[in-house]
Amino acid sequence: MSEVRGRARGGTETGAAPRRRAAQGISDPRAARAKELHAKALEADRVAAQYRADRDRIIHQLRADDRQRWSYGALAAVLGCSRELIALIVRRNR
Repeated sequence: MSEVRGRARGGTETGAAPRRRAAQGISDPRAARAKELHAKALEADRVAAQYRADRDRIIHQLRADDRQRWSYGALAAVLGCSRELIALIVRRNR
């Protein structure tokens, strides 16, 4: 592997990776729409992750307050999901 004095092969003079160029305008409207939808999907994933974290925290609080009342079945019925999902949530954060 050859190195140019003070410069890593393929890098800049300081050895850092070269900067990426700013994205050019998108000429195809389908590509622009795909880019827009991709950004929205990323944001939706972030928001959904926050909702799941909040849901899980509340489930743990309910179970900590009264395990008898807030059984897996009771929580599943209230949330409209399966007992298996409740079990996964409870066991995942032990």
